[in-house]
Amino acid sequence: MDQENTCDSHTSDSGQDARTGRNSRENQLRTAHARAELFINSVPSILVGLDSEGRINRWNLAAERAFGLGQSEVFGKTLVSCGIKWLSSDIEAQIASLAVERGEKQFDGIRFEREGETRLVGMRSIGIIPSDQGTSERLIVGADITERRKAEEELRFKTAFLEAQTNATLDGLLVVDENGKRLLQNRRFIEIFEVPEELSKQTHDGVMLAHVLPKIVGSESFLQKVKYLYSHKNETSRDEIELRDGRVLDRYSSPVLGRDGHYYGRIWIFRDITDRKRNENALRQLSLAVEQSPVSVVITDLQGNITYVNRRFTETTGYEREDVLGRNPRILKSGRNAAAEYENLWNTITQGHEWRGELCNRKKNGELFWETAAISPITDSKGATTHFLAVKEEITERKMMEHQLHQAQKMEAIGQLAAGIAHEINTPIQFIGDNTRFFKEAWAALAPATSLLSSLKEPTPGSAVAPDFVDQLAQSLGDADPAYLLQEVPQALEQSLEGIGRVSKIVQAMKEFAHPGSSEKQPTNINKAILTTVTVARNEWKYVAEVETLLAEDLEPVPCHVGELNQVLLNLLVNAAHAISQNPATKNGEKGKISIRTTQNHEWVTVSIQDTGLGIPAEIRTRIFEPFFTTKPVGKGTGQGLALAHNIIVKRHGGRIWFETEVGKGTVFHIQLPKTPPE
Repeated sequence: MDQENTCDSHTSDSGQDARTGRNSRENQLRTAHARAELFINSVPSILVGLDSEGRINRWNLAAERAFGLGQSEVFGKTLVSCGIKWLSSDIEAQIASLAVERGEKQFDGIRFEREGETRLVGMRSIGIIPSDQGTSERLIVGADITERRKAEEELRFKTAFLEAQTNATLDGLLVVDENGKRLLQNRRFIEIFEVPEELSKQTHDGVMLAHVLPKIVGSESFLQKVKYLYSHKNETSRDEIELRDGRVLDRYSSPVLGRDGHYYGRIWIFRDITDRKRNENALRQLSLAVEQSPVSVVITDLQGNITYVNRRFTETTGYEREDVLGRNPRILKSGRNAAAEYENLWNTITQGHEWRGELCNRKKNGELFWETAAISPITDSKGATTHFLAVKEEITERKMMEHQLHQAQKMEAIGQLAAGIAHEINTPIQFIGDNTRFFKEAWAALAPATSLLSSLKEPTPGSAVAPDFVDQLAQSLGDADPAYLLQEVPQALEQSLEGIGRVSKIVQAMKEFAHPGSSEKQPTNINKAILTTVTVARNEWKYVAEVETLLAEDLEPVPCHVGELNQVLLNLLVNAAHAISQNPATKNGEKGKISIRTTQNHEWVTVSIQDTGLGIPAEIRTRIFEPFFTTKPVGKGTGQGLALAHNIIVKRHGGRIWFETEVGKGTVFHIQLPKTPPE
């Protein structure tokens, strides 16, 4: 019995052990399964299991997050019918392709919709054949690649933009890493250094240096600078290098450092500044020329305040730069120029035009000086005025010389007329003298009778004159010839008064003609100036011509320098007389004719002086107003008369002078003077 009990007991223990073993294995399997599920749900990748018929039997948390569907919603369904909103038109074919037995299949970028947003998923299929089952399963491994694709697209955009920007720049760019390996070079760099295509594909910087060095002036110092910067990684450098073909480059180099200060490489920038250097050199030369110019240069802003003066300005005016910068040029005003002239100047330049004229200014020490000025606006590329430029030349000495020349010309003309004037004065003076002697002799004859008459007392009643006294009185009166004296004395007195009037007229004309006049233009009676000149020059024309004056009675006064105008009229009148004297008819005793006419319109007063000379030959007409040109014999003219006339009328008065001529018939010179001062 004990033996049976013992056997039964042993049998019972064995069964218990078997059950315990089975439970242990089951626990282990459950634990392993739990661990597998935990692993599957922990990985960031989408894991989807498909059975042999393509139905979903595994669906991890990553799949839930990606597609927005839980396990209960998809288990037992296919990928096509599980509720995912696929957007690809051929999704069924793609899913079927993924379910192919064995092998692997991959799709990158299958579109689906989640919460109204289009997203992308990448999927890879792996065939699985469990050992305890004969059926095949597939594991789908995937990931939501929407953000990655966006990042890739943004990177491609930025890369394309950077590449376009790099190649669009006018600078040559070269980027190397910390080991000197070329990472980037743009097209401009290749153009600047004429890099062959096969060389541009090589990446080591040493190869590029070997190509570049022979092109550079001072290649040794260039290479030393490169080596220095590669060994001093944190330094930035900028300098200029010259190529052997004459080009000049601005070289800039900077390290590429991370936020943590890590050195990643170096960037080199090369800019062609050849044109800029040439412009700088030209500008430097221009600046030097302006600074050393023999004329004064003044630049002002739009308000007229001085921003620049050159050295000549300081030498001329006595003001230093610091004295005038920021101040208005009116500090030079002397008060000798009319206010209207300054107003005209300002109006002209502010309207975008150039003003030219002469100004009488005052130096810092108070000394007056004359200068000719050309003032014009400075404009920018759009044509807008930014500054005003004045170029001025001191002409004080020239003005004095011109004044002396005018006076010399006037004195020369007066000298030439002196003999004639003396003759003109001599004739009336001669008969004034003759008449005065006649009066002396007549008085001597009348003196005795006068004395006798003065001795005769007041007659009294009954008194009588002695016969001897009467005889003496009769004798004295007979010697005096009273009848003759009564006839001749009034005529002699009339002639004397006429002679005195002629002399007075000539003297007055000479005084008016020779008067230096004012430096400013004065309203002038042109007709009176003509008559004065005709009187002064009478001896030049009276033997060869008759002078006819056809002067407008209502001629308005004209602003002019009367002394200078007299000089012009005299030159033209004398030239007309000389031209007539060369006419064969005149040499035969026939007088010519000089006609002087004045006319006017609303703008101009015109003076025309016409002669009946031989006219001006065609071959010399273009030279008439040239200085020192004359057709007169040596000693008869300086050739300055008409040149001076042209200068006085055109430049000094803003007028016109021209001539019309016909060979054999004569010439007429026309002078036009503006009624109002020219702007």
